[in-house]
Amino acid sequence: MSTDMSEFEFGLVFDALDVGIVVLDREGCIVGWNDWIARVTGHSKAVVLGKTLYDVFPKLQDTRLPAVIDDSFQFGSSSILTHSLNALLPLQDEGGQELLHNIVVRPISSGRSNHCLLQINDVTVSMTRERVLRERQNARYHAIVDSAPDAIITTSLDRTIQWMNGAAERVFGYAASELLGHSLDILLERGGSLVRAFAADAIEVSGSASSLPVIGRRKQGQSAQFDVSFARWRADERVFVTTIWRDVTERMAAEVALRESEGRQRALLEALPQLVWTCGPAGGCDYFNPQWQNYTGAPKEEHLGWGWLEVIHESDREALEAAWKSSLASGSVFDVEARLRRADASYRWFKMRSIPVRVPDGTITRWFGTATDITDMVEARDALRSSNEELEARVVERTREREMVLAQLHESQKMETVGQLTGGVAHDFNNLLAVILGSLTLLKKGLGDDPRTSRLLESAMQGAERGATLTKRLLAFARRQELKLEAIEVQKLIADMLDFLRQSVGPAVSIIVDVLPDVHPVKIDANQLELALMNLAVNARDAMPNGGSLTITCRDETRAPNVLPKTLPRGDYVRMSVADTGEGMSEATLARAMEPFFTTKGVGKGTGLGLSMVHGLTAQAGGAMHISSQPGKGTVVTLWLPRARREDVRPAPTTQMPPAAEIARRKVRVLLVDDDALVSMGTASMLMDLGHSVLEASSAAHAIRLIETDAQFDVLVTDYAMPGMNGFDLATRIRQIKPKLPIVLATGYADLPLHVDLGFPRLAKPYTQEELAQALETALNPLRFEGLAGLRSEVISG
Repeated sequence: MSTDMSEFEFGLVFDALDVGIVVLDREGCIVGWNDWIARVTGHSKAVVLGKTLYDVFPKLQDTRLPAVIDDSFQFGSSSILTHSLNALLPLQDEGGQELLHNIVVRPISSGRSNHCLLQINDVTVSMTRERVLRERQNARYHAIVDSAPDAIITTSLDRTIQWMNGAAERVFGYAASELLGHSLDILLERGGSLVRAFAADAIEVSGSASSLPVIGRRKQGQSAQFDVSFARWRADERVFVTTIWRDVTERMAAEVALRESEGRQRALLEALPQLVWTCGPAGGCDYFNPQWQNYTGAPKEEHLGWGWLEVIHESDREALEAAWKSSLASGSVFDVEARLRRADASYRWFKMRSIPVRVPDGTITRWFGTATDITDMVEARDALRSSNEELEARVVERTREREMVLAQLHESQKMETVGQLTGGVAHDFNNLLAVILGSLTLLKKGLGDDPRTSRLLESAMQGAERGATLTKRLLAFARRQELKLEAIEVQKLIADMLDFLRQSVGPAVSIIVDVLPDVHPVKIDANQLELALMNLAVNARDAMPNGGSLTITCRDETRAPNVLPKTLPRGDYVRMSVADTGEGMSEATLARAMEPFFTTKGVGKGTGLGLSMVHGLTAQAGGAMHISSQPGKGTVVTLWLPRARREDVRPAPTTQMPPAAEIARRKVRVLLVDDDALVSMGTASMLMDLGHSVLEASSAAHAIRLIETDAQFDVLVTDYAMPGMNGFDLATRIRQIKPKLPIVLATGYADLPLHVDLGFPRLAKPYTQEELAQALETALNPLRFEGLAGLRSEVISG
């Protein structure tokens, strides 16, 4: 390797060139290698510098390149080599596509040093375009020369024979192997116009033809007169000359026939699809044009005879072969669609069509076939069929969805009807229980200490309280219970009731609590949520007679379109799940699980209102409920509850409700309004027992008249559900007349606005004397009793 390499240091200018630059010293070592050649060869500068070009590309030693490089060093000559070296000097672009290139070899000197510069030019685009044109011309050329009776010879510009047809062998008596690679002069008498024509500048390399009279010489030495037509053409930056040798005696007829044949062949070839093939009368193929070979990537020898069937997709091959044999037998046109394997092993759809070539007596001598790429058409056809099928499927799906929606609407309407009926029954039952509880409370206070009487009275009160619990279940299912919606921290609520839950489910069931500390508070009635959790825990316990585990999980969740249930509006929720490892439910049981009064437990062991109560609570609070279960795999009940703001959480009240006797220190005059005489009488009795004076009104209109005529009332206690003007409208009207008069609203419904401060407490039916007294004191002294809870909670076993 030369020691004066520094003379050939490359800078940014050479690296920026869009051509390859390689510099060799006299020993053949690489001293220059720019970024472009490094990128397309995959050999970095650091790897190749100092090596010979043949160390990097060993196959180049068997090409003309070494001789050209030697000439450059010895004689200072420059040369250009076309892309025939692509396989030996493989170049690829960034996408892995092979680059066609030319190599320009020229000597360069720097001081006393002689070097050789190799300039590699990317000619992929231009050569690809020329190749396509050449391949089309070759198809025409081969069709002509295969049938031409004249000798046709193709030479390079230096008159070296490159190709000759069979007629040339017959005319001159030489086999092709004897002439290929030799000079055309062997077929000519010395000198002559044809030799001068090869060197003449007047003959343009544009495909225009010229003709000259030429004296030729056959192998045996005989001379012959020829009229030689010739034309120059270029391929891969090389110039070729094709000559047609014709007897002068047949000149005029041959020229006319050639022009007519060229016209027919040109029209035919311009109308042909891309791939062309021909077969003998027995069906064995004997020719494939270059496009076929380029597409399949296999030499034509592999497809001669019946070998071409190997490129047909195996799913199409049997039918195509049968159709081809049928055409061969009948002489009918062969026309099928099939997939052909490409060089990269992919498949594309082609329309394969072949027609028979007949002699005048009708005998088939050849078959001329074409293959046209119809992949786009097939894909469009398949896309249309797929679109139609998809449309039909979507119509079916939409129809199914519509039927499901209608079924859900029907079920919703049915449940709404049942809910309305249930709510009405519960309201009337509440009125009866209010009378019973009130009367029993007063009766208990007035009786002595007779044990038997006390037991009977206690049993009666317990029965009434159980009836009150049942009405709460009914109202919960009907979504008409009165809820006190407030921000509740589920972490604290679950922790506070954990001991109670463990006592309820027993030692055989382990309780696992998985509640993240940063879970948001929920907006719900705390007592009702505790009741719902207790019901779910009891149901889980009953589903695990042999013990198991109960897992309570809480997570923040934003309702997305793909999250169950679909009826839940988008928003921020807390997802609370209660999962057990119990017996699970069948599909039939799961479908009816939330129906009121439906239970799988034995008689007396469940009311069938537990899950319906939980469902009603979550729906009324603005959330949703979902149950998933499989036999033997347990049950998971998931509640989505609306989130509340953390700053809305109130500290838990510490004051306990005082006894009724303690509350009733102040004697007041009460205006009692209720359209039910029994309820009014019971409530009046409890008020008078507390020492208050009571004036009863049977309607809102009656109460207004009493207020307007007798203003001496300390508090108004009114029922909500009354004919004509309800209790809420009455309270609004009384506020206009007596703004400072305290008002207590007694109701078993949740139809009152939940988020409006009306300035008076509510009293849930049925109520005890203590609850009635507390409600009065709250109305009369709202600040003292703020935050006290007056509602009782019971566990509902579903």
